[in-house]
Amino acid sequence: MNTILVPIDFSNLTDHLLNEAIDYAKDTRSKVYLLHVASLDLGFVIGDLGFQYLPELEDAGMKEEISELKKYESKLKAESIDVEIIIKQGIPSEIILQEAEKLNVRMIVMGSHGKGFFMDVLLGSVSNEIIKKSKIPVLIIPSKILNK
Repeated sequence: MNTILVPIDFSNLTDHLLNEAIDYAKDTRSKVYLLHVASLDLGFVIGDLGFQYLPELEDAGMKEEISELKKYESKLKAESIDVEIIIKQGIPSEIILQEAEKLNVRMIVMGSHGKGFFMDVLLGSVSNEIIKKSKIPVLIIPSKILNK
């Protein structure tokens, strides 16, 4: 079975990326892993005493992100696509590459925000890191396509 990993960042391009991933998954009869990498600072606040960790904030943030992922999961299931959701905390490029290898996916499908400098202008910093380090093929959907 073909498998693809689709990193989701909940940006304004996510719905468009998901539509492209759905088309690709249907064309290739692929199972889709939707991966969201949550921020490492989830649950931390800056107050009078400096940085403070509040686990209830982390729990609330993770529940909200899981809820959003489940909405995307439902959208893919409605299209008869086999899908699993994954949420991890860490550095996005590292987690994406680790999960892609662990899951033995055939391709990583991700969007490009096109923000930053030089290559980051074309791809985005996370996309750029993935392309440089991945041993797995990467399909980048340009922001111009995602913004249409």
